[in-house]
Amino acid sequence: MTPPRIVIFNDTHGWHSNQLVTALADLGIETVLADLADCVIDLDSATGLNIPGFDNQLPAAAMVRGIAPGSLEQITLRMDVLHTLAELNIPVFNPASAIEHTVDKARTSLRLHLAGLTTPRTWATENRQQAKLIAQQQIAKGKSLVIKPLFGCQGKGIEKIDTIDQFEAIQAVGDAFYLQQYIEPFTPEQWQDWRLFVIDGKVCAAMSRQSDHWITNFAQGGHCLATTVTAEMEQLAIKATQVVQADYAGVDLIRTKEGSFTVLEVNSVPAWKGLFQATGIDVASNLAQALAKRIKHPSTANSKSDHAI
Repeated sequence: MTPPRIVIFNDTHGWHSNQLVTALADLGIETVLADLADCVIDLDSATGLNIPGFDNQLPAAAMVRGIAPGSLEQITLRMDVLHTLAELNIPVFNPASAIEHTVDKARTSLRLHLAGLTTPRTWATENRQQAKLIAQQQIAKGKSLVIKPLFGCQGKGIEKIDTIDQFEAIQAVGDAFYLQQYIEPFTPEQWQDWRLFVIDGKVCAAMSRQSDHWITNFAQGGHCLATTVTAEMEQLAIKATQVVQADYAGVDLIRTKEGSFTVLEVNSVPAWKGLFQATGIDVASNLAQALAKRIKHPSTANSKSDHAI
């Protein structure tokens, strides 16, 4: 019997892809590593798609681990590939809808807010004067703001705004202002948040990220530590993952000064190297098993894909 062959999409394959290839091989699944940017929409093909390594055939499933930055047109073409695979009843893990709901931080904030989940007060505008007015109003109330790139990860390009002079000095990425109220640490001068890794409605691993700086990301020098999570944290992370229609996600939570938890971000293509180092939990094997279930039970995967379109 020919083993199923799946594709993992990323623009830079490395440690994470290698972990997945090994975990999938243990389940009898072959993997092709490809870049969405190298896929071709080709109407001479019966499926309309040409995916590297598949000779005009379709993979048994697709896993999305990363999408390279690009123009609006380039990103649209790459998402076209993912949408079409789902429409052809190929399990896509995560689906295009989840990526669209999370790659844009404003979209994530809106979905969390409309679902009634706690998340920091947020404003997004492309009008600099409106953004300045928001900053003035919040600073006058003694509040600090955090400005983030609308598209971005790993804590890159984030700035804290305590004064209008600081706001004036900022050049927003893409002329889009995504502003969030700065969450003061629960314990003064001890910055900490939590990353919970959710797969198919369950938290498979969690860590605490601590730093002597308000940015706690692992990529920015934060220390990752194994941690236990409360039922409140677990349910908040699971619900946040469901709200963005993700099969798996890395959900970042922070504790407010009042002691409750709020959702900072939801990442639909989360890394787990820091999580693995902190906990020893084999996240790749958990992901591989979840993906294998979709291959073995296509009707279940198909219904999820249809729901996501």
